[in-house]
Amino acid sequence: MAVVVVVLMLGFVAGPTLQYFGRMRTGWHGAVAYFADNRKITSNDVMTANQELNILRSLRADILLKMQGLRGILLSELLFTEQRISPALIDNVRRMIRTNQYRVSDKQVGDIYRRSVPVDYYWLLLKNEAQLAGIKVANEQAGKLLASVVPRLFDGSTYSQLIQSLMNQEGIPEEQILETFSKLLAVLQYSHIICSNEDITSSQIMHMASWENETIDVELVRFDSAVFAETLSEPNEDKMVEHFNKYKKFPAGSVSEQNPYGFGYKLPDRVQLEYIVVRLDDISSIITPPTHQEREEYYRKNIDYFKVSVPSDPNDPNSPQTEQTRSYAEVESIIAEALLQNKVNSRAEMILQQARSITEADLENADIEPEKLTSEQFHQLVGDYKTASEQLSDEHKVRVYAGKTGLLSATDFQNDKNLGVLFLKSYGYSPVGLTRIVFAVDELKASELEPFDAPKPRMYENIGPLRDIFGQMTALVRVIKAEPVSEPESINQTYSKSTLIIDPNRQEQNEDVYSAKEEVTEDLKKLAAMDITKSKAEEFIELAAKDGWDSAVDKFNERYGRQAEQDPNDSNVFGLQELTDIRRLSSATLAALEIQNAGAPTSPVLKNERRKQARFVEQLYSLVPPDSNTPGNVPLIMEFKPDMSYFVIKDISVERLNEMEYEYYKTPRLYKEDHIQVQSLSAVHFNPENILKRMKFRWAKAVEKPADANASGQPEDES
Repeated sequence: MAVVVVVLMLGFVAGPTLQYFGRMRTGWHGAVAYFADNRKITSNDVMTANQELNILRSLRADILLKMQGLRGILLSELLFTEQRISPALIDNVRRMIRTNQYRVSDKQVGDIYRRSVPVDYYWLLLKNEAQLAGIKVANEQAGKLLASVVPRLFDGSTYSQLIQSLMNQEGIPEEQILETFSKLLAVLQYSHIICSNEDITSSQIMHMASWENETIDVELVRFDSAVFAETLSEPNEDKMVEHFNKYKKFPAGSVSEQNPYGFGYKLPDRVQLEYIVVRLDDISSIITPPTHQEREEYYRKNIDYFKVSVPSDPNDPNSPQTEQTRSYAEVESIIAEALLQNKVNSRAEMILQQARSITEADLENADIEPEKLTSEQFHQLVGDYKTASEQLSDEHKVRVYAGKTGLLSATDFQNDKNLGVLFLKSYGYSPVGLTRIVFAVDELKASELEPFDAPKPRMYENIGPLRDIFGQMTALVRVIKAEPVSEPESINQTYSKSTLIIDPNRQEQNEDVYSAKEEVTEDLKKLAAMDITKSKAEEFIELAAKDGWDSAVDKFNERYGRQAEQDPNDSNVFGLQELTDIRRLSSATLAALEIQNAGAPTSPVLKNERRKQARFVEQLYSLVPPDSNTPGNVPLIMEFKPDMSYFVIKDISVERLNEMEYEYYKTPRLYKEDHIQVQSLSAVHFNPENILKRMKFRWAKAVEKPADANASGQPEDES
């Protein structure tokens, strides 16, 4: 009976941990799992681990860890976060990663919350890992550290007061408290050692210091081959097919030695959406403005919002501040506008929630759970958007738009003035862009959504209501088609790229259509115009030498500006650009940016753009001899193939890092790189699955004894 009571009490305290105990019939000292070289984990070990975690919670170790940078935050979230994830913490982590150039992705952060065993086991494995590596922190050291931080963690309480309180309330001796805290410090110390074991050479530091602190200034004029390609005739069919077949396997912009211009016609991941949209301006026309009584009531209930600090002497702005309440007359118009906007937002939200209900009615009545439906079954059960929009338009006397987009890539989404600004805010977390959500469908998996992001959608499943960052509309959308990345079937392949249309005054226009043949034609014409472009750059240099740079720019815009397509009303295609303080992008910086953006559907395009930018800057640096700060032969012409352009360089100079400056930057840069490495690798070190793998964790029921009784690898009794 006593044992039953103990087990029930532990079930209340330990929660999910003891769910595993019910499956084990081996007693408190029998093996429930094994790790490392067949070291045994008993039920008693797990209970001890749970008690230690409770001690650490009582010491507010989670808060203390979060003061130790990203490494401490990840360990804290692994061990002490069991339910809700803090949106503020995730935002802070994301800022920390980007500000410090840590090589950590959102997925790696999200993986911390993807635990496959109870937290007690991770703690047990981590503390044993540090112990097996010979890392131990003396209780005396742990006590000194604890004494220094307790006043900050416990509102001024002293170490003695805290320890005495824990001893009285929990019956825990001081030695056990310190021993547990010292184990946590050992885990943290071991993670630093293991994550900083890569030596950085002096050559690497020299390059890092010079690349981060050397700058280049340049004045140049760009000559885009597209400007001069407009006057060329169409390439012949055979040449187009040959060019298409050569580069159809490459994504656009993938520059390499084999493809220096970055030609590419491989089709990216694309989705087609169906949408229901309500414009907030339309809603405003059917909303009754807030009454005088409503405005006054809002003012009374929220009087604190209208208190401001003002100088006590109106004639002296430096006089002591005093608090005043703005009068109702001063803020009446502000209140009226805010109340009206709240009404508009509420009505729009209600209409789209109705749209959800209408289109999901058959799903609610289905005999099978929605999660178990196939995409085709889901499709058969959802309601029609057009029918729903017509019903809601009649009911609310406001236009509710409905329609379908064409097949759009992630870049198409980001560049679209409507789709690119839509976001979803759910479960109290940070807003997540529509682009990232829709490309996460299983049919593509071109985007990754983390536990702190929005839920992953299914085909034909409603997403929304969505808002836009400018407060102009709300939308409900669903993915009705998903096409993974693929080579085009032929040069004649076309598809619609129409987007979300909600302009009531827009007249019918030609549909936006992608054409592989048009892409090939444009590229071949620009390629054919490269020689012409170079000759125009040479012509410009002669004109600049004769009449001056400003005059040459004006004359070139008069001669050739009108043939550019960008803006027929603006012929200022050519201009003298001044670029200052340009720094090279190191491979480490590029790697950090790529890792940080991993999981975003636009990451391949961003990667190509950054690498192109790095090539451009590196090419500028190559114009200047390493033993000089200027090339000495300006003006000069530089060809840049990834842009299919030529640049006329008027002036270029490098601000180099001298030996004294290098010595000054060397040591801080060494520490910085070590810090970046430790923080970045901590996301790998504390990854829950990695912990289980490297510690060779396995449940006892999965362990098979070797046939040879004398063979090594038998489970040991020690834990």
